[in-house]
This record gives sequence, C-alpha cells and structure tokens, in this order.
Amino acid sequence: MNTLTLVSLLMVTFPEAVLVAALGFLLVGLKPWWSDLIIIGILQVGFDYIIRLLPVPFGLHSILGIILFVINIRLVTRLPYKIVILASLFGLIFYGSVETVAIQFMLQIEGFSLAEVWNYSFIRILYFLPQALVMLIFIVACKFFNISLIGYSQNYGTLRHLSRKEIHDNLNADIVNNHSLVIFIVVLLPVLLLALLNMAFEAARLNVFPGERFDLFNGIFGIFIIFLTVLSTVAVKKIGQYVEKEYEAKRAEENLQQIKQLINSSRKQRHDFHHQLQTIYGLLEAGLYERARDYISGLFGEISKTGELIRTDNFSISALLYTKMGLAEAKNIEMEVAVECSLRELPLTPHEASSLLGNLIDNALGAVEGKTGAGTRVKVKITCEQGLYLIIVGNTGDPIVPEVREDIFKAGFTTKEGHSGLGLSIVQDIVSKYRGDISISSSAEETTFTVIIPVIK
Repeated sequence: MNTLTLVSLLMVTFPEAVLVAALGFLLVGLKPWWSDLIIIGILQVGFDYIIRLLPVPFGLHSILGIILFVINIRLVTRLPYKIVILASLFGLIFYGSVETVAIQFMLQIEGFSLAEVWNYSFIRILYFLPQALVMLIFIVACKFFNISLIGYSQNYGTLRHLSRKEIHDNLNADIVNNHSLVIFIVVLLPVLLLALLNMAFEAARLNVFPGERFDLFNGIFGIFIIFLTVLSTVAVKKIGQYVEKEYEAKRAEENLQQIKQLINSSRKQRHDFHHQLQTIYGLLEAGLYERARDYISGLFGEISKTGELIRTDNFSISALLYTKMGLAEAKNIEMEVAVECSLRELPLTPHEASSLLGNLIDNALGAVEGKTGAGTRVKVKITCEQGLYLIIVGNTGDPIVPEVREDIFKAGFTTKEGHSGLGLSIVQDIVSKYRGDISISSSAEETTFTVIIPVIK
C-alpha cells in the first residue's frame, strides 16, 4: 500500500479535496463557499490518514476514501444528499480523468517509477502540481463562463447566487428526484470506476503491488459490477417512464391547443347563434311559421350531432370527441361521429383510450386537411359486437400506397414533415396490449382504420 507523510497529506490530500469539492459544486450549479471547502479539506486529511493506518487491502482504501468524501461534504454543507452525491461524482470523475492522464504523461517525462511516485512525498507533490493546475483551469472556466451540468435544467440552479442561509432555507426543494438520481449514478459511477481500475492495472503491470492484492481488488470490482447491473436495469425502466411522460406532456400540449381552438369555435358559434335568433324572430314576426319551423329543425339537426356523444358513458372519450369535433370545425372539415354502444366496459384506461382515439382521429384529420370539395370528411364509429369493441375511423384523403403500409406502424415513420411518427405506433402498442387487432383498408374513395378490442370480463 502507498504511504502518505504528514507533508504530502497537507500538500496533496488537502488541496485535492478542496479542488474536487469546488469543481463538483460548480458543475451542479452551486457556488462554493471557501470556509466550507477548507473544512472539507481538513476533514479529508484526517480521514485519509486514518484509512492508511488500517490494514485495508489495495484498492479498498480508495473506495473508502470516496465514501468518506461524500459523507464529509454532507456533514459540512448539510446540502441534500442527492446534490452531495452528484457533486462528489462530478468532481471525482474529472479529477480521476485528469490524474490518469497526468501521471502517465509525467512518468514518460521524468522517468520515475509509479512506486516512487506513491512512496516518496516530494515526488508525489511534484506530480500533483500539474493535476492541480488543470483542475484550477476547469474551476475558473466553470466560474467565468457560468458552466454547470444540471443547474441550468433544475430549479436548484436558481439558488446559485443566493447566500448560504438562503440556500439552506431551501434545502427541501426537490432538485433531483430519486428516479433521475439512479440514472445519474448509472451513467457517472462506471466512469469513476474505470479511472480507479486503470490505476490498479498500471500498479499491477509495474509490480508495485502483489498479485494477490490485485486479485482481491478485482473481486471488489466484481461486486460493484453486479451492483451497477441491477441499477442499470432500474435506470432503463426509469428512462422508459421518462419517455412516456415526455410524450404525455406533448399530447397534453397538443390537447391544450385543440381546446383553445374549440373555445374559439364556440365563441364563433355563440356569435353566430345571435344572428340565428334574429332570423327566427324575423320569420315569426312576418308570420312565416312553417319556414321558421323548418329553419329551427335544420339548426336542431346540427346541434344534435354533438348531443349524441353524451351517450358514451365514458367522460374522457366524450371530452376527446367534443374537442376533436371542434378542431375539425375550426379547420372546416366535416366530421361525423356515431357511438352506438356504451363504452363503460371498454378495458382501456382513460389515458389509453384518449391516446388510441386521439391518434387515429388526428391521423384522419391530417389526411384531409387542406383538401377541398364537399366530399372531404372524417367518420368515427364505435360499436360493440359479440364481446368485441369496434373502433372505425375513416377519411376521404389520399389512399395509402402499398409500400407505406408495411412501415406505417413503425415508431418514427412518417410521410409528413414536422411529425414525430409515433402516433400509429402507440395505437398498435395499445391494441397489442389488450390482444386486439388493427387493420387498414384504403381506396381512392376512403381510407379506414378498424380497431378491435376484446371485452375483458
């Protein structure tokens, strides 16, 4: 094991801890306080001194030092442990990378062996100086150019210019949640372990430490690999959840825009309704009662089209259909909706039902948008036959060519500029989840998507 004298502890370990902590704080969007950095450096000197007095196998002392460094920052700053872990990992990764490159570079120039660097205080201090210089350059760059890796996207970044008391008054702010912390650790920890493993490999290659100690160190790394494998599995799941939430947010934004269009359409209808009343009043005043009745019948027929939607027994679907009809009206597209059964037993969740119907209708509206002619329309029909829900969405847009049909349900595939190409892929995922079926029929007259969802008893 390498030894450290009191001089090298003060000249290497102390500034090393201060620089790593300062850079870590800046990279998470916090300004470092020099009084805290000095206390962190002093405590780390004590921790390192105690570790090297213990009969700890090679490699384990570095891991213990890292753990104690994280605890050190937490005790001194009282910052949330999530921020402390990230700040420590950022700082240690940068320092480990710098140390790996600097030591190899200096060994080639000076001609000293790695054993001499680790066992002689003067040589260790000499080799530490370029590392400290590079770290200082990083710190000055982060400070001068206001560089941070998560502060710009997290609420905690708004606290970086506050006083220490104001920072501590906001410790309960949820800057990095537990899900994102797992992802950060899975991404950052392997980089730090690679730096440690590189140093261990160099030590073993140069016969600085006995082979059995390296084998023990290798075993410890095996445990870390198992730990990271478990974390990686969790992280993949979390990333999938984030992607789904991001899509939900986009859908919510689209729905909000559609609701705004529906409100504008309702305002136009209200304004138009005033004129309709004036017309009816004029007909009645003129004694033209038959014409007034026919006029009212025509108006009632238009209004009753949307009134039929209330019979779905599914509030989320009703709201979606109202919104889509308003959107179609705002775009001057004729849209017919027929719900011929209760949707109370539809097995889809409200989110899944809205996503499935919404994507199918949006696809149909997009197919006829910009078209002209009286035959431009979209039809939506929902019925239930023999324990199967049938959702049929048709449009009179351009037919789907056979070459496109093979790829139309693939994620990311689209024939329109500015579209994500995820809509129909999501529809197919929902249909497959409930063991349903989706089919397409397309001709010059009409393109129809038919979805079959079994009723789950």
